[in-house]
Amino acid sequence: MRKQSLLALCAVTLALLLSCGREAANDASARPHIFLITVDTLRADHLGGYGYSRDTSPNLDRFARDALVFERCQSHAPNTRPSIASLLTGFLPHETRVINGGPLPAGFDTLAEILRREGYQTRAVVSNWVLRPSAGMDQGFEVYDAEMQDRELNRKHWPERVAERTTDAAIALLKDRSEAPLFLWVHYQDPHGPYTPPARFAAQFRVEEPPRELEANASLSGIGGIPSYQLIGDQRNYHEYVSRYDGEIRYVDTHLQRLIDAIRERGLYDDALIVFTADHGEAMGERNFFFAHGSYLYNNLIHVPLIVKHGDRLSGRRSDVCQLIDVVPTILTLLGLDLDPRLRGRDLLDEQASSSPIYAETRAPVEKDGRKFSLLLDGFKLIHVPEYETYELFDLSSDPGEEHNLASDPTYAARLRDLLARLEGVRADDRLGMARQTPPLLTDEEREKLRSLGYLE
Repeated sequence: MRKQSLLALCAVTLALLLSCGREAANDASARPHIFLITVDTLRADHLGGYGYSRDTSPNLDRFARDALVFERCQSHAPNTRPSIASLLTGFLPHETRVINGGPLPAGFDTLAEILRREGYQTRAVVSNWVLRPSAGMDQGFEVYDAEMQDRELNRKHWPERVAERTTDAAIALLKDRSEAPLFLWVHYQDPHGPYTPPARFAAQFRVEEPPRELEANASLSGIGGIPSYQLIGDQRNYHEYVSRYDGEIRYVDTHLQRLIDAIRERGLYDDALIVFTADHGEAMGERNFFFAHGSYLYNNLIHVPLIVKHGDRLSGRRSDVCQLIDVVPTILTLLGLDLDPRLRGRDLLDEQASSSPIYAETRAPVEKDGRKFSLLLDGFKLIHVPEYETYELFDLSSDPGEEHNLASDPTYAARLRDLLARLEGVRADDRLGMARQTPPLLTDEEREKLRSLGYLE
């Protein structure tokens, strides 16, 4: 009898152990390590996985083959702070109040804050001075490493951190961690101009073509020539600058592989959720606008890569249009967390979820032609400049390069009116009411640095 009781007790104990094991496994699956990797000023169409002919991104392309690639992801601004604020909060620039130089107000529930409440270690390594802690993007991060010992070539007062040191700092945070699930955000500054990769990367993509000589602009503007902050000595050849930009991408790609290898070596890779994207793109001479961003809302400035890996669960490519504000609801849904009902974005892993109109805005202090707003819906894109009452309408299905403005074509008058009404509706719909909050004033030094970058007048 005692023998039967002992066997029964063993069976119950074994069942409990197996149950605990299953629960632990389920918890691990429901709480994967999360890595958000962003690259500054990265055009999607200069990556091999997005159709570029040059071998700029072999390591990222290899990573993408085991992930889900979104071919048509849109940013919400062609500069860093507004787009990153939207990425980290899930709200639009007019809701975050982060337009050009302003900081993210403290009243937000950022992705890092939500994950920290869920037991995640939250850490970040950023390498662009506009993302320093006073910019407000550090909300929710236990560790926010913004140490930048490097300096730009032409603006010696402008701190940055190159990809090698960014990766070193990220790997150090991988080593020094607890057993709790990890959320790590790594933001690479390269390939932001001036394009100064190490020599071997600068030379890798040089081409034997007749030089195309450009003017050197005395200002930060990229209209008609090379912006002053982009100048490399007396170099004026267009092809040299494009090759250097591509070299910057290859340089980042090399150190991205170092980061991925370090994640794998520490046993964090196989089940991790890894999101790779960018804040905005860069002009390469389209519309006579060279080696700059921030001033326009064309696709070359707001089309960004988006690649999502979740263990071995995701693969393939998606051609539907998505946006950076979709990242927060995607991560929270995957974790089984309730979503803020005010979020406009969708769960990207739910292919049945409908996309909302995609909104972007910018202010152009360098060109001084006012704020610009755009809306993309059902394959048509409207760009509106209210100060001058100018409109551009593009049918992206037949004109992906946005070369044919249909705004004055009577055939599309109804379409233009509808998009304009929807655009005004989005602008008027502030779901957070943050206008009541007054952000802290910038210091004189901060204001001067932002002015030198073209982010303030």
